[in-house]
Amino acid sequence: MKDRTVKRKKIGIIGMGNIGTSILRGLLAADGGRLSGEIFISDIKKENLGSFEGEEESRVVVCKSNEEAAKKSAVIILAVKPKDVRGVVEEIAPVITGGKMVVSVAAGVPTSAIERDLGEGKKVIRVMPNIGARVGESVTAMCRGTYAGDDDEALAKGILGAIGAVYSVKESDIDVITGLSGSGIAFFTAVIEAMAEGGVYEGLPYDLSLAISAKTALGAAKMILAGDEPSSIKHMTASPGGTTIRGLYTMDARGVKAAIMEAVSEATKRAREISGKAR
Repeated sequence: MKDRTVKRKKIGIIGMGNIGTSILRGLLAADGGRLSGEIFISDIKKENLGSFEGEEESRVVVCKSNEEAAKKSAVIILAVKPKDVRGVVEEIAPVITGGKMVVSVAAGVPTSAIERDLGEGKKVIRVMPNIGARVGESVTAMCRGTYAGDDDEALAKGILGAIGAVYSVKESDIDVITGLSGSGIAFFTAVIEAMAEGGVYEGLPYDLSLAISAKTALGAAKMILAGDEPSSIKHMTASPGGTTIRGLYTMDARGVKAAIMEAVSEATKRAREISGKAR
């Protein structure tokens, strides 16, 4: 069972695009609505903040600037686009004092680049979650910078663990995990959608076919997490001369496996390109 306890630290989220919003929604849901003004959010695009005013007002504080959100928070989650990280970090650097910690979600931006712009001695954790955070099923890879310690990493895990699984990794592996998980969740949805459309082609209503495809994917994932090897699941399902082996043969003939491997590889390459530019 996942630990759904959110550490009682004031949290700031800068950048309320898809991933920032997913993290916020996940934190609110995980905490059972008990937060009271402990999450401070900001975004240069004010239209991204409108949906959090009003009914969420008692749990979320909408700040007028990134600096205000950072000043009021003990842990600041940077959920902005990689190209915007340096400008935001330089903006908030003067208020990152007193042991505050910056958690960066930006793909391809190394901890060294953020530390350089924050100033020596500042605590930085780099993470790569995915938008499964919306439903408490994010997969988050985490590594710490030069000045973050064990307690800082544990704190970040306590926060990000509220929205899914967290894995401590080497920073050199983060770009690969960006391609595998950060981008990969979209690859899985493409496969599920393709299967659903196959069902439609053969006469099923789309909604029914999509639900069955998604549940089938969930069952496969749970079997693997329970210890079954993917190859074992294929052997359990594919009887001689049966339906499954014919479908698997077609997938191999069409190069489906190679295409998915290449998609992960290309996403990883792009993350490395961004990382190289940020150094």
